[in-house]
Amino acid sequence: MTRTLQGFCRSLLDDGFPRRASDPEHVAGAFLRYFGIRGRPDLEGLEQLLGRAGFGEVTGRHLETMKGIHYSSPHGGYDIHYRQDLWDGAKEHTVLHEAYEIIHETLSDMASASRPERAVCPEADRFAAAVLMRREVFASFAEASGLDVVALQRMFRCSYASVGLRLAEVAQRRPLMVVLYERSERGDPSEWTGPAELRAVIVRRTPGFGAPRSPLLQGPRGGMPRPRRLPPPGSLAERAAETGEPHFGEDGVVSAVARPVVWKGHLAKVVVVAVPHADRSVLLAQRASCGLKSRRQASDVAARECEAVRRRGRRGDATAREDEGTHMPAGPKRAGHRIHAEPAEPGSPVKGYGGSR
Repeated sequence: MTRTLQGFCRSLLDDGFPRRASDPEHVAGAFLRYFGIRGRPDLEGLEQLLGRAGFGEVTGRHLETMKGIHYSSPHGGYDIHYRQDLWDGAKEHTVLHEAYEIIHETLSDMASASRPERAVCPEADRFAAAVLMRREVFASFAEASGLDVVALQRMFRCSYASVGLRLAEVAQRRPLMVVLYERSERGDPSEWTGPAELRAVIVRRTPGFGAPRSPLLQGPRGGMPRPRRLPPPGSLAERAAETGEPHFGEDGVVSAVARPVVWKGHLAKVVVVAVPHADRSVLLAQRASCGLKSRRQASDVAARECEAVRRRGRRGDATAREDEGTHMPAGPKRAGHRIHAEPAEPGSPVKGYGGSR
């Protein structure tokens, strides 16, 4: 039986509209099950699936300011375009972002015969992240890596921002904080000039983390990191930015790891993951990484832990019964380079995707 966009949206309506049908996590799970997607979908698989299911034709285009766009096709369905100069992980995220907006529009047509009145970019980003980083799989890798955003980015081939947000979303029962500092420059790092000025673009904490006053996070004055602020003087993030090396610290209140991301010899980001001091054992993989001199060795320690989880999963898959599902790669290959192109800012119209942080 052919699985189509219309059939999928009808199944969402039957399952509970609008509450469940508007939840990106629920829609992502339903999308994976309905279309029989096994493993992490890649760009080629998504293009084939969306074309076959009636979403529309997916192609790369030269787009000046947006990462993706979709519009009604005169031949039925939609034309979906992603910016052709994006790296593959960003293309996949963008295609899924556009797919969610199409699902949202189709649901609105079917339920009320009218177009949605609001943009759904944040929900579309959450949907794309949930499809590319399945909750159960991502949670296993996150635990095995010691909550290492750098290793998880390499494993799932998504942006650091998406991985950090996904970590805070999936680990709701574990007290933790994720902070991502980025420099504002975009494009080829060889064209970057001047010293790196990093600012916090993501500050997320799970409900159990609270608001500890730790100098590891905010330097001697304590307090909590804030969006758009520089790494505080004396903080673990500042030390990682200044040395270009990972740092681990604990002060009896929290335990934290700060990981620099260096792209073509230039500091691009610093990722900080903190947990309550009582839960410091969860960071053991990253603690080991902090004792290594090589940046690649540092991320490979946690990546090897993730690979061990992947191998166990593959052995399980080998004994599983084959079904009619759409077969796509089980997961991303480890990239030969560590850093990819940067995501763009949010805030685009409904049909034009500027990208997520």
